[in-house]
Amino acid sequence: MLKKYWWLLLLIIILAVIFGLSFCQQEDLAPLICTEPLMPEDGAEISYGAHLMSFAFTEMEGIALYHLNIQTPSGHLVTFELDGTQVERIISTFTEPGENIWYVEAINDDREIVCTSDSFTFFTMQEPEPVPEVKEEEPEPTPTFTPEPILSEDEGCSQLLTPEDGAELPYIGKVIFSWTKLEDATKYILTITMPSGNIVTFESDKTEIARYMEAFEQGGEYQWSIIVLNAAGEEICESTLFSLTKPQLPENKSQGDGTGAGEEKPPTTGT
Repeated sequence: MLKKYWWLLLLIIILAVIFGLSFCQQEDLAPLICTEPLMPEDGAEISYGAHLMSFAFTEMEGIALYHLNIQTPSGHLVTFELDGTQVERIISTFTEPGENIWYVEAINDDREIVCTSDSFTFFTMQEPEPVPEVKEEEPEPTPTFTPEPILSEDEGCSQLLTPEDGAELPYIGKVIFSWTKLEDATKYILTITMPSGNIVTFESDKTEIARYMEAFEQGGEYQWSIIVLNAAGEEICESTLFSLTKPQLPENKSQGDGTGAGEEKPPTTGT
């Protein structure tokens, strides 16, 4: 009987070997290693008087974007969309003293969250009370009248170009923030104040930054300006404020989770 069905026995053995090899290959797959926070170090204390604060984390292969999430002491979550693993932010963005929690989400080409890093904390220290300076009394000089030239608010600083002041923008679509170039400037910080009062920033060494309006989900009035930095990272000047308005969320669309660049999300737990 074995001689009659030898081919069936041989087929069973071949299938068992193929299945075993496939199972072993699946077990040999390396586990996914997510991006890891590097700096500021966990538990770092940041002086309120510092001008710039650096964030860094490890790079992941096959990742198109990263979301740097910072939860402030009041529970607000601010998200910055980045295409690199290092970024600098102005310390005045975090105006609340206390513990801040930060972590990174890795985003693939389909804008899906691949993984979320461990959480790190840093502390923004309370702004110190100014110490009054004691000066010796001097006789008051005889007052003289010297006419002062009338200057525009942003004379000598970058001037905002687009979108124009008071522009009404659609709910979705690409918008280009642009401004004039300033001599000795090496970096520009685009600062946007949302209708809720939260502030988000984006940096560039060029004189324009493109953003998509659907990333800013709140309807209402926004204000934006430019802070100009030199090669030493020192502030040269700040432009005047421009405003723009965006309509409320259309009735046939649902509110997202607020993971767009620079958008506020509700506090999260268990991260």
